[in-house]
Amino acid sequence: MKSGYGLRAWAVLLVAVLAGASCAPQVPETASPPPVSSSRQVVVYTPFPDLTVDELAEGFTRKTGLHVEQIREGTARVFARLRAEKNYPRADVWCGGGGMIPFMTAAGEGLLEPYVPTGHEDMPRERGNLILRDRDWRWVGIGVISLGFAYNPQKLSPDQVPRTWEELATPRWRGHVEMWDPAESGTSMLFLESALLRALNAGQGEEAGWDYLTRVFGNLKRYTREGAPSFAVARGQSLIGIHFEFQFLEFLAMQAGNTQVADASANIRWHLPPSSPVLAEGIALVRGGPNPEAGKAFIDYCLSEEGQRIINRFFFSVDPSIPPPAGLEGVSLADLLDKAMKLDPEWMAANYDRVRRIWQNRVEATAEE
Repeated sequence: MKSGYGLRAWAVLLVAVLAGASCAPQVPETASPPPVSSSRQVVVYTPFPDLTVDELAEGFTRKTGLHVEQIREGTARVFARLRAEKNYPRADVWCGGGGMIPFMTAAGEGLLEPYVPTGHEDMPRERGNLILRDRDWRWVGIGVISLGFAYNPQKLSPDQVPRTWEELATPRWRGHVEMWDPAESGTSMLFLESALLRALNAGQGEEAGWDYLTRVFGNLKRYTREGAPSFAVARGQSLIGIHFEFQFLEFLAMQAGNTQVADASANIRWHLPPSSPVLAEGIALVRGGPNPEAGKAFIDYCLSEEGQRIINRFFFSVDPSIPPPAGLEGVSLADLLDKAMKLDPEWMAANYDRVRRIWQNRVEATAEE
């Protein structure tokens, strides 16, 4: 990886968690109570695609008359805010987090309030290997996501595309891979934890997983700072961008009619290798939030037929009667589940901060100076 990414002097300390100091983006410390609550608004923290959040906000306001105040940041920053504001919560709802794992961690820390969405009292906890909600309703799934990667078909022929995750660690891809910084991105955190679990599932031990991740880190061209890795892939600046499918679909939608990336749809494809993480994307009521009834109404709306069809633009719906999102060339939910790896959500939630610290303190330290 290029010089300058190693110890990253700009890195900031995370909010203290567990027994030691954890590593997450710094947020202003909340030393005073939040503003007085308003029954006419709901405050939503979210890393969700802008187009999805805007449509959900507009539809919700149209239906209820309530204003939606959105705080849009990456998952790690949202999580850091919730931790810093634990005594004086400012958010009512946390919507989206790169899958259910951050929600499980937050639930274990007492940050989330149980809520059974209206009309979904019979939602099963699991559907096959897919966990749809928390056992105690502290979070529920509003979509299904899978982690793969984007590539440029103008730069890579079908037989050149990596077929497995292991291939991304080979010297062939040195300087050709992009992803977001795990210090800020739930997407990248899932990539790290799923790589470790693949090694554990294969009986190789966690150290084999860290060896793999160290080799992938050596292949990174850079962390994506502006926009999505898909942008660099479509422009031919990088060959591989680690992505959820919904992030890939959002990129295509944003580039439609946009001259930033000429003919983006012809310059980018999405691939899901075997043994990939497939999991529910969550939504949760923040414990002690200023507008709990408005928060519950927003969650109900996201799970309503109208809300699910908005979410379905980029996400697979948790409603099996809604077809897959357009733009994935016939990929079905069955295809996702067929390639789904064995996950250990409890292990992932318990080790979320530890994995990030090791990545920052050990793996990033291997960068060329």
